[in-house]
Amino acid sequence: MKQKLRTAAGFAVISSMLLATACTGGQAGSENQTAGGNSPAGNDKSGKPVTLRFSWWGNDPRHKATLAAIDAYMKLNPNVKIEAEYMGFDGFNKKLATQFAGKTAPDIFQFSYEWSVDMNEFLLDLNTVKGKLDLSKVPEGVMKDFGSYKSTPVLAPAGMFAAATIVNQDFMAKFGIPADTVWTWDKLIEEGKKIRDKDKSSYLLTADIDVLNKLILQPYIMQKSGKGWVNDDFTPGFDKAQLTDGLTYLSNLYKSGAVEPFGESTAFVGKIEQNPKWVKGEIGLLIDYVQALDKYKQAIPNAKIGVSAFPENPGAKQSGNPVIAGVGFSIWKESPNKEEAAKFVNYLINDKEAATTLNTQRGIPASTPARQALQDAGKLSADISKGLDLAIAKPTVAPNVISTNSELAQIVKDMVQKLIYNQATPEKAADDILKDFTAKLNELKAK
Repeated sequence: MKQKLRTAAGFAVISSMLLATACTGGQAGSENQTAGGNSPAGNDKSGKPVTLRFSWWGNDPRHKATLAAIDAYMKLNPNVKIEAEYMGFDGFNKKLATQFAGKTAPDIFQFSYEWSVDMNEFLLDLNTVKGKLDLSKVPEGVMKDFGSYKSTPVLAPAGMFAAATIVNQDFMAKFGIPADTVWTWDKLIEEGKKIRDKDKSSYLLTADIDVLNKLILQPYIMQKSGKGWVNDDFTPGFDKAQLTDGLTYLSNLYKSGAVEPFGESTAFVGKIEQNPKWVKGEIGLLIDYVQALDKYKQAIPNAKIGVSAFPENPGAKQSGNPVIAGVGFSIWKESPNKEEAAKFVNYLINDKEAATTLNTQRGIPASTPARQALQDAGKLSADISKGLDLAIAKPTVAPNVISTNSELAQIVKDMVQKLIYNQATPEKAADDILKDFTAKLNELKAK
């Protein structure tokens, strides 16, 4: 069952998020040097002829950008020929597994960290090509949690994302809230009450059901538990007291008036930027993934929109806001051209020109200099970069794939709606969630 969870539900969630956010604008590049020396990345015209196969999945914009990067690399390295193999996501992992079994795998392939549990024996230990591939530019926690299998680096992360607090600074100024306010869960309610007392048409916060579950309830509880949402042994990462506390907090958010009534915001699930109150400047802040910032800015172009740290009460055991880097590049363990493959991967994740070509087709670049190159080129907002840096700076527990199961999420979301509409108390909702949540986990574990 663990294999099914990793290769189906979990990967589909993270992959779809990366695809959905790929067009936020921005690219990355590195120092335009190979990892092991001072010569430019590529530009080795004296090498022997080498052919590399490179496979990936994606949509048309990703294909076009990747093909352009391949062409640029081959011009820099006339001795290297790269054969592109690309397709949609469906069936990609099965095809790759078949190629591994038949010893016909490509030299380089786009990969997801979830697959490493089942396919790690076919992946090259990237420590063996350290002189050609520089992974030091990827945040240490990202490399540890998503680029490694049992402490061995097997994946060069291509893109990453995290959540942040997206703030309408004009709104804050209107209500006398300092621009540098550090938002805690308690302060959201405190300031939200004050805003409602001053202006009945405005709310500090709005949220759809997915944000309530994924970006408020779960991190609120995880900050107190210090654990993931679901343990690796298929048990909940929280107890009844912690769940009741989290649900009570959600209930108080609505009772205090800090958050827009659910009945008014529910029409904008997945498209909060279209909410008329946000467009009219009557919402102060949002909690969302930072790569969504541009669409919120575009909805109210004359307002000053920025980012601040993810909400966290003092004494939190972790942020509950992981930096996700689910997709990157790996090298086949039996490739006859491991070092040349590593040089090309280094180009893809670190080179400045490659970054501006690839843009954010695999997420916001995981390589720090690559991300900076995009920012310098005006293709990535400094605020998006700031939001990522704020998340990177905070310790957190990386999510396991079980945590992303859609049926588990639906159990929680159904009860959250009953709670909001006063059809269940926090205690009753906690009992029902734990009962159904545990039953579903046992079912998944048994399969």
